[in-house]
Amino acid sequence: MHVLRRIKHLDEENSWMPLDRDRSAVVHTSGNKETRAWFLAQAGRITGLQQAAAGRMLEIIPVLTPSETGRRIRSQSFSNEPVDVDFGVTAKLTLTPGIAITSAYNPDFAEVEADQPQITANQRFPLFFDEKRTFFLEGIEIFRTPVQTIHTRTIVDPDLAFKLSGKQDRNSFGLILVRDQAPGNFTDEEQIDPGVERFIDKEAYSALFRLRRDVSDQSSIGLVATSYNFVENHSHLGGVDGRFLIGPTNVFTFQFLASRSQRFFYDPDTDENIYRTGDGFGYHVEYNKIGRTLNFQAVGQGYTSDYRADLGFTLRTNTNRWSGTLTYNSEPKTDSRLISWSFLFTALSQFDWPGRMQYSYVYPRILFNFKRQTFLNLYAYRDYARLFEEEFGPKRSASQQGAFAGDSERSTIYKGFVIEAGTSPGKKYSFSGSLDLAWDFLDYDFGGGPRFPRVSPAAIADPNAPLDPGPGSTFYFTSSAAYQPNDALRISIDFTKSRLTRNDTGLVAFDQNLYTVRANYSFTRFTFARARVDYDSLTGNIRGQFLCGWTPNPGTSIYVGYNEDLNFNGFNPFTIDPEYGLHRNYRTFFIKLSYLFRHEL
Repeated sequence: MHVLRRIKHLDEENSWMPLDRDRSAVVHTSGNKETRAWFLAQAGRITGLQQAAAGRMLEIIPVLTPSETGRRIRSQSFSNEPVDVDFGVTAKLTLTPGIAITSAYNPDFAEVEADQPQITANQRFPLFFDEKRTFFLEGIEIFRTPVQTIHTRTIVDPDLAFKLSGKQDRNSFGLILVRDQAPGNFTDEEQIDPGVERFIDKEAYSALFRLRRDVSDQSSIGLVATSYNFVENHSHLGGVDGRFLIGPTNVFTFQFLASRSQRFFYDPDTDENIYRTGDGFGYHVEYNKIGRTLNFQAVGQGYTSDYRADLGFTLRTNTNRWSGTLTYNSEPKTDSRLISWSFLFTALSQFDWPGRMQYSYVYPRILFNFKRQTFLNLYAYRDYARLFEEEFGPKRSASQQGAFAGDSERSTIYKGFVIEAGTSPGKKYSFSGSLDLAWDFLDYDFGGGPRFPRVSPAAIADPNAPLDPGPGSTFYFTSSAAYQPNDALRISIDFTKSRLTRNDTGLVAFDQNLYTVRANYSFTRFTFARARVDYDSLTGNIRGQFLCGWTPNPGTSIYVGYNEDLNFNGFNPFTIDPEYGLHRNYRTFFIKLSYLFRHEL
């Protein structure tokens, strides 16, 4: 067990057990950000509990959610639907202090906060959204592996769900079985399309299995398997992973995966989606050497073209990504104005399975930590990016046009720098921001929706021309400010701006601005009100979420909520024509009631 106390504005941190910086740590990498998590071996050990007994516990939580919804329809009118009353129930049986079975019928997640808006312009690959639903979050650490083979956000609207998870001696295990209604849910207007007839009202069936055995205090080996089944889409995945401490400061981690899918695969040679069986392979290897001041990390990860993990998150297939990071951390001096500083240098190379280079960079960074949670991070980078037209569509041949206008391959060397800074001058205020400027960054020529048509030379000559990627200059800025005058109230404002201007035409390819305002107020320990409003300038979309809740315990609660979706000087969702003024797309009002029945068996 660890007990930590941190007072951010005073730069104070105390630990019940001392954390030895000479002991090994594991570094988790996400994009360009790295965080360190000390091993549990440095936690304290609680003794004297051998005689404590915990009986079996049954918890049943019925949920009732009356709601009234209205939505815009194609005829330009707004349709108010009849009041809908949804019933669901969750049951949890605790077999031992470490093992529990949870099942749910029609679980309701109406009170879950909306996702943070993300930049969507000029994005080639899927966006990642965190899991926020309690049913899936409980015990989710058991299902984590070096490769994200399990990402429960892929399960959208479960009506039946079962979960077994826990730990017995050295074995941790988890099983999730779900029936998901979302893939077969279509609105009345969508059902008019004859292409969706075979999918209407069909459910997807998902199974996720995880087993991990600790072979020592800091080493383990595990298995993972997933299965996804829907109409014309069957995906199965299995793999083995391990984490081994080699000496006091060296950690080796690996995972090897195999997948088999029956689905439609796109073939750029014929420009067709072909239903077939595809076998894929994925891997992750990682080595960390952690010292008191000097650390080294080497990571390799890759996926073949036919690799599919429909219940996980895969950014890109047909790729191999290898990187090395060297880090120097100064000795912290808590009584000094400059508490600590770090220098990091990362080099990365990414290439496809035929061996063609896709991407590479060198990335030096220097990080400064001052008093009052003030930090300054300075980054510089030099990246090489290369595109092949068959990654975007058909591959050119004597009988078909390729996906690109002009050359079938594009590349650029783009350079840039990042400045990040933040401070918490007191208990009431905190600020942070990041500025990223780059030159010769590739515009993929997707455009920015109806507000920003494509501005490449090919698109200017012919709006229906094939893609014409080209370099441009980018401006990316994000900032956040929070105000908390007391323990009850907290208000925060987030702003993100992303803009790209083409070099060849001098025109703006896109300019997207995201605004988020949040407010939370706690009337009592159990009663709160929450409001959130998001605005996306690219679409002109405004979304509001307002919620009041009373939660005397984790199972018993009353929520009253209102969600709103509006267009402000945006575009008609059916015709994509510009609309001026304020137009409502969707709204819903709901009350969610739940009560915890607990019985010791």
